[in-house]
Amino acid sequence: MYKLKRDKCAVLSLVLTGKWYDMIAHGGKREEYRLNTKYWRTRFYNWDSRTTAERHPVVEFRRGYARDAPRMSYWCMGLETATGMKPYAYVDNPSCKHHHPEWGEPDEPHFFIKLGGRVELF
Repeated sequence: MYKLKRDKCAVLSLVLTGKWYDMIAHGGKREEYRLNTKYWRTRFYNWDSRTTAERHPVVEFRRGYARDAPRMSYWCMGLETATGMKPYAYVDNPSCKHHHPEWGEPDEPHFFIKLGGRVELF
């Protein structure tokens, strides 16, 4: 696990339910999804604008809303969009992305965050 200072990262904090948190923690799920809404477009734009050569893109997941909820962090390997058409038409590279309904991927237009290796923030 790679260790990074929190101030050297552009951290996107996301809250997950136990099912999805546990799937990511055990390595069974390598993507996270958010609907393509104005709220998420704004959040992703603001997060991306903080990412530089000195500030690495990291996604931090929290298991629920409790103050002492477990957390884990991963490198962000990319943020892409899906149109939600069937068969799925992915904007960035249609040949390399498969639909994952078992991971909670929605049927409508959405963003998917590709996760890399685990990171420890301090």
